[in-house]
This record gives sequence, structure tokens and C-alpha cells, in this order.
Amino acid sequence: MKSFVADIPEKIVFGAGCVDTVGKYAKPLGRRAAIIAGKGVRPEKTALLDKIRALLGGQGVESFVYAEINENPLIPVVDAGVEFARENSCDLVIGVGGGSSLDSAKIIAMVCASGGSVRDYVLDGKYARKKADEIKTLPMIAITTTAGTGSEATPWAVVTDPETGKKPGFGWSPVMYPTVAIVDPELTLSMPKNVTANTGIDVFFHAYEAYVSTIANDFTDIFAVRSMELVAENLKKCLDDPQDIEARSAMSFANTIAGPAISISGTHIIHGMGHSISGHYNTPHGLALCSIATAVTDYTWKSNPKKFARAAVIMGADPLLDEVALASGCAKTMKRFLAQFGQDVSLSSFGVTEEMLPVMAADAFEAMGGNMGVCPVPVTPEDAVALYRASM
Repeated sequence: MKSFVADIPEKIVFGAGCVDTVGKYAKPLGRRAAIIAGKGVRPEKTALLDKIRALLGGQGVESFVYAEINENPLIPVVDAGVEFARENSCDLVIGVGGGSSLDSAKIIAMVCASGGSVRDYVLDGKYARKKADEIKTLPMIAITTTAGTGSEATPWAVVTDPETGKKPGFGWSPVMYPTVAIVDPELTLSMPKNVTANTGIDVFFHAYEAYVSTIANDFTDIFAVRSMELVAENLKKCLDDPQDIEARSAMSFANTIAGPAISISGTHIIHGMGHSISGHYNTPHGLALCSIATAVTDYTWKSNPKKFARAAVIMGADPLLDEVALASGCAKTMKRFLAQFGQDVSLSSFGVTEEMLPVMAADAFEAMGGNMGVCPVPVTPEDAVALYRASM
């Protein structure tokens, strides 16, 4: 059995209606909260932020709203959020939304406390090689409105550099875990069908990649397997009946428990290569993963037939088939699995061209080298180009 270290320091508050507790958890953390959100939850579009502000105010916490975060958040937009929080003397950050908003909130909380700007902490930035004990962060509450990225349960964040198209993931564990994660399935009821599908599939790939990663262990396998099962059992129910609160709750739970899996075992090249697609083409994250997942699965299944066979059964393959048949057919099973959610897509559908493949491969190794390094089969830049090409 492999050795592992699990350092998961956050409080997770789960259940329908639990967003009502935000004031209770915010009160001991700060007096002036920067609420970081996307444009889709601005007060003119939904009452959610007004509700959260009222709950905070009831506990004596003043709040200031920065609702400018875009999908695949850009460094200048996140930097502006840092300045917003600083100008308002905020001592607490609250992220509200999907992964883009929560990632941005984590970055803003960290940069506000540790100094500098966002660029200082990514790629070759002057603080990018700092150790965790050199990083500080403001208290941060993550309120997720999607069953998707799992950002509320990890110390990682992702940001896009609009100047280069690179989309690096970074973070310091355990420092950048949210202080409190509020996971209220009722907040996911209003998700559009395409967002439900894209984010739900992201949950699946978090769990799937963590399960077959070279640094997977028995502890993370428990979270990964259950998360995959919950997605397979409930995502279609959410698409068929968006108001099915039990299915929505199951997806929210799957999302959250995939967090410890990727925090410890990581995702591998599906995410590593997928980030390059989103960085250059602003493709929704879940769709970017889907476009390359079957080619990557076909490339990697021989590394661990037992695990790929189990994943295939979770995705709907005949459990009476033998292990090798299940594992070798895992890519085809995945293709069918993705198709039922409208997620069977190709790179060419995003406008990706042949000449961009080496660029995206190089970016994957530069911006997401850690992910590329835990692929169950060793991968070179040339291999990545070939996998992109097979996904066209």
C-alpha cells in the first residue's frame, strides 16, 4: 500500500439551504468582505448576491461586490479584483459561483495577503517558487453554485494569460484551501443545461484522472470511485429534470468529494492538455477535456487494466466482460458515455488548427507540467501533439 499525506484543513458545510449560514461563518473571520463573483450573478440577474450581503450584514460584516470574473478568468481581471479588495480594506474574501469565481477568489485572497500581483505567482513569476510556509492568504469562504470544478475543496486555482494564451494551474497546499466551503445544492437548480453537462463532466474527469494518476493511493481511490459512480448515476437525471434536488445534491456531493482526490493525487494530461485548449480558444473547460479524453484513454489503458476496467463498468460497460476487454474498450465506452450528455466533441469543432498543436503541447508542459508528469503512461511533447491530432 502506498504512503500518502492528507492535509485537508477546511470546514465543509453541505446541504440544501446551507447558504443561509454564511453570516455565521463569516463573522469570526473578518469585518469587511470582498465578494468575488462572475457577471452571471450580478444583482440585476439574480437575487443571490443581495441575499448573501443581507446575511453578512445581519452579522455585522460589511461587503463589497466585484462581479467581473469571466469564464477562464484572465490575469488582468483577477488583478483588478486584488486592487478592489485592497482599496476597500477587505480582510475576508468570499467567492460565489463556479470554478472561475472560486479560483479567482482564492488567488485574490492570497495576493492581497502575500503582496505583489497575480503574475508574480504563476509560471516564472518572482514568487512562483515560494514554499507554502512563505505564502499567506486572507480568510476565504467558497460558495459554489455549480457541481463542477471542485474548487471549493482544493488548494489549486487556474488563471489565463491573455498575452500568451497559457492557462497555468497553481497553488500552495494547505495554505490556499478555502477556510470554509458552503455547498448548497439548491444553488445549482438554476444552472442551464449546457453548464450542468460541462461542469458535471469536469467532476467525472477530476475523479477519473485522480483514480489512474501515477500518484493515486488507496485513500484517494475511495473518493475517486464514489465520485465517478455518483456522476454516472445522476448527471443524466439533472439534465432530464433540472429541479431534481436529490440528483443535484448527489452531483454536488460528487463534486466536493472529488476535491480531496485531485488535491492529493492530481489530475493528469487530460487536464494538462485541456488547459491549453481553453487558454487559446476560450473553450468551456468541460468540453475541452471531452475533446481529448478518449484519445488519452486509448493511449493509457495498458498502464493499469484493472482500474480502467472498473472505470469502464462505472461508465456503463458490461461487467461480465473480462478485465482486458473492459480496459481495452474503455475509450469506446467513454465515447458513448460522453455522447449521452452531448459532450462527444472534437478539437476541430473549437476551430483548432494543425499548426496550433505543437504550440498547445508546449504550453501544456510549461503551464501544467505537474499534471503532465503524473500521466499513467509517460508522455513527451511529441506524444501530446499526436494525441491532439488524434482528437481532431
